[in-house]
Amino acid sequence: MENAQNGHAQPGSPNGELHLCPTRIDGAPALFAHRVSNGQCQDRQRGQYHKCFTCAWNNAWVAARGTPAQNGAIERRASTRAG
Repeated sequence: MENAQNGHAQPGSPNGELHLCPTRIDGAPALFAHRVSNGQCQDRQRGQYHKCFTCAWNNAWVAARGTPAQNGAIERRASTRAG
């Protein structure tokens, strides 16, 4: 799971699939989650995005434990207005 050039784990699949950001290590749902590509994930980690430290796609976590299982479809809730 490591890149021979820089030693960083490469989260995500090489075919450009998206994954949830963040995918919490404890499996709890994130209040706000986005689908991101591998490049976006790496950019956020380099920028020390505050959610990366508890994410299962974090390079250190992936290097130690492998990539997390892919989730199914994201649950989408219809918004409603009261009144």
